[in-house]
Amino acid sequence: MNREKKGLFHKGTAAATEKPEASASGVAPGEDCAEKADEILREYSREDNTRALTKVVSYIVNVFSLFISLFLVYTAAFGQLPAMQQRSLYLLCAMVILFLVYPAFSKHSEKGVAWYDYLFAAASLGCCLYAYVNYEAILMRFGISNSTDQFVFVILAILVLEGTRRLVSPALSLVTLVFLVYAYFGNYMPGMFQTKAGGLTRMADHMFMIPEGIFGSPLGTAATYVSLFVLFSALLQECGMGDFIQEIALALTGRSTGGPAKVAVVSSAAFGTISGAAAANVVGTGTFTIPLMKKCGYPAEFAGAVEACASTGGQLIPPVMGAACFIMAEYIGIPYSKIMLAGLIPGFLYYMSVFITVDLRSKKLGLVGMPKEQLPDAKAAMRSRGHLLIPFVAVIYLIIRQYTISFAALIGILLVIVISPLKKETRMSPRQVANAFVDGGKKTVSFGVSCACVGMIIGVTTLTGVGNVLGNYILEISQGNLLLTLILVMIMSIIMGMGMPTVAVYIVLATVAAPVLVKLGIPTLTAHFFCFYFGILACITPPVAVPSYAAAAIAGSNPSRTGWVAFKMAIPAFLIPYVFVYEPSMLLNEIDVVNTTACIFTAIIGVYLVAVGLEGYLLRPMVMWKRCLAFTAGIFCIVPEHITDLLGVAVLVFLVVTERRARKAELAQCGKEKERIH
Repeated sequence: MNREKKGLFHKGTAAATEKPEASASGVAPGEDCAEKADEILREYSREDNTRALTKVVSYIVNVFSLFISLFLVYTAAFGQLPAMQQRSLYLLCAMVILFLVYPAFSKHSEKGVAWYDYLFAAASLGCCLYAYVNYEAILMRFGISNSTDQFVFVILAILVLEGTRRLVSPALSLVTLVFLVYAYFGNYMPGMFQTKAGGLTRMADHMFMIPEGIFGSPLGTAATYVSLFVLFSALLQECGMGDFIQEIALALTGRSTGGPAKVAVVSSAAFGTISGAAAANVVGTGTFTIPLMKKCGYPAEFAGAVEACASTGGQLIPPVMGAACFIMAEYIGIPYSKIMLAGLIPGFLYYMSVFITVDLRSKKLGLVGMPKEQLPDAKAAMRSRGHLLIPFVAVIYLIIRQYTISFAALIGILLVIVISPLKKETRMSPRQVANAFVDGGKKTVSFGVSCACVGMIIGVTTLTGVGNVLGNYILEISQGNLLLTLILVMIMSIIMGMGMPTVAVYIVLATVAAPVLVKLGIPTLTAHFFCFYFGILACITPPVAVPSYAAAAIAGSNPSRTGWVAFKMAIPAFLIPYVFVYEPSMLLNEIDVVNTTACIFTAIIGVYLVAVGLEGYLLRPMVMWKRCLAFTAGIFCIVPEHITDLLGVAVLVFLVVTERRARKAELAQCGKEKERIH
């Protein structure tokens, strides 16, 4: 029995979890952490909790994984299959891999494949193959199912629910099951929840015979360009992009006050451009940055919290931004370039808030940066790996020029393969390229099963109209008040996001809450981005904060305390979505230069003041009443009103002046004490 972690052609561990060497920076802070990186991921990331496989089963899994990647590249280059066939073939591979690789329970991870998992894999293959082979016959029946169709639908729905429970989230599986039960018994429900769309026949007609349920648009998004970007990320990581990001981040911020923590912020933000998974981002950069932070004097809980916050925000950074943004573009029918543009200011403000908090805590603790001789040379890093930026630039350019997302991702993949051999440090052998394709195929499995699962939620919503019912309840509770509605949607997002992936949280809210915000006059993109943003922040909201727990495992800190420290650090970020709701031009789709610039400027001041109030430091430690004043003024600045902005700026000036005078008085007093002693 041998555990195959990275594919058919791979030997050793992933580049992101390799034992750090001292050559680049002069330090090797993460030696012990790097050795247990896989163990941490297995504990806190379901996607990495794989079972031990025999060589034969491992070979089968790798063949299916390689086929997914090659199939996606081929269809992106030469044209996609009809929707039902494209999606069923993709789901076929994903489900077979899932049941062979992921155990029913985590305690079975050291055991081989159970007999029932072979049965589940075979049933998944049969159900998806039925949809693929009988595509034309299903099409000709015009959405009317027969008994065989209904049987296949029931079996496939059960398999998707079980796969989601194993790999993605038991909560998502349970929520989907509740929706399905409602769809079946909807005609027996009382009052406004009653629907005529009950029964198995109507469910199969709507959720299996047409691309609306299991094979709906979320799975279509995963089976086209989301998985291509996952493959793009796998290739970049294989040729050393993660090392390049860390070296540049260390060179740029390592010498500043509290440098290692700022390295974590910068490197996690950059790493997020190629990885939309928060837990993987924590382990990918945290095994290096967290020991550095602890070595420089940061408390373990704070070091873990910095990495958790910085890694979670990676889903806000273009060009990848996580799978939810691709689904958003498909769902509301706007170009992804607009989604990418909309994420710039919120992403900047998010990382600004984390960066400011780190800077204030560093000054409060009296921490300094790293010695120059321990830092890598940015110019040398650019010479050795700087050409890896070319695929990024090309992808962003193509998206902005309105090329299809599939084409942009395909060009990015081809450029990585063509450009990486230019330097020895990034050159990949044919085996490494094949390994990256296998690894990319495996990483698409979680997207596939989760999108099939949330597709059923959307199918039930459109079949029964329950989304409108739930939306009306929200309006009744809020009495049409916009601020109260936003708060209710935020609470719903955070509760649903506890243990559920951002994709699932966003899709449920997009069908239930976003239409409510649109009814209140919020632009469609702004409403959906509000839901998306809080779906991300739910990842670091206690009591279920998986990135914080993963960071705590690396830092050796208390997971609960680390989660609450991360939550406190992210409080300024919780205010940002309200800014772009009341000032939609911050999403850069309807730009009013004067208002947008003023709003961004005052939002930065607001984030700074809120962080000052939370940390209790501005030039020197602050008394409690000044902390409360700073926090309140920060909220005033974040509210996009001229009067509140002026009040907030006035408070900032007052605090800076008074704190500077007090600091000078303290320094003068210290000088007199020294003279008296001498």
